[in-house]
Amino acid sequence: MTTSSHAHPVTAGSTDWHVVVPVKETRHGKSRLARAVGSDRADLSAAIATDTLSAALQAVGPERLVVVTSDDGLSGSWAARGVRVVPDPGTGLNDAVRAGMRAAGPGASVAALLGDLPALDGASLRSALEAAQQHGDSFVPDADGTGTVLRCGVGFMPRFGGASAARHAADGAVRLELPLPRLRTDVDDARSLSQARHLGLGPATRAVLQHRASGWIRSMQATVHRFDPETHTGSVLRDDGVELAFEAPAFESSGLRLLRIGQRLTVEVVDDLVVAMHIVGVGPGQPIR
Repeated sequence: MTTSSHAHPVTAGSTDWHVVVPVKETRHGKSRLARAVGSDRADLSAAIATDTLSAALQAVGPERLVVVTSDDGLSGSWAARGVRVVPDPGTGLNDAVRAGMRAAGPGASVAALLGDLPALDGASLRSALEAAQQHGDSFVPDADGTGTVLRCGVGFMPRFGGASAARHAADGAVRLELPLPRLRTDVDDARSLSQARHLGLGPATRAVLQHRASGWIRSMQATVHRFDPETHTGSVLRDDGVELAFEAPAFESSGLRLLRIGQRLTVEVVDDLVVAMHIVGVGPGQPIR
């Protein structure tokens, strides 16, 4: 997987931060998507990491970006761009973050950023870093509010994994509920991949979905089985009777105002989860809304 060659302008005001991004070796990444993506798993993992790192590079520049990885492909490509690359100690996410913090230097202001944010852009990360400058220690929770996508401070103890937001708050870090969905949408399963697609993916991840995904994003006809108009969640029945669930983002991005039981839809399915739906109208180019 290659990175984009276009310039990455840096905005003043956010460059006091050293951004540390831990990236798992891509052939082992995205394990919760393995059943859906199969042999595309390594390419998808590399693409997601590439888009995350490209956004971080745009936000702070190469001299303040630290990548912690043992992936040979990513190590070579990012070191060639002037980014400091540190070997992953191989003992877990938090140890990888600590290795990056050491590389940033004693007393450095560090922003530890998850490496699985394919919808992230430089402007969103800069906004978060500027907000974090108002506090000694802070963190940005993920879209669900329980995990952490960004932990900022000096000499802090990273506590990523599981319900990390509560652990970071217990350490005294200020919780920053920022309206930055591109930053807060980390991808580790079909649902979060669908959410990131609706926000707009970075070019590397988008290319994988466009050129490699025909085998694992399936399009089919289905019948509405359940629909909750308050939560916008429900399920459909495939023609063989198998029930498939959908969550609010799939409905809300469809342009449909309501669903009725028994209604026929065209749906896109990833890993037995409906990630998109629509109704095709009569005549070419005539979608029903």
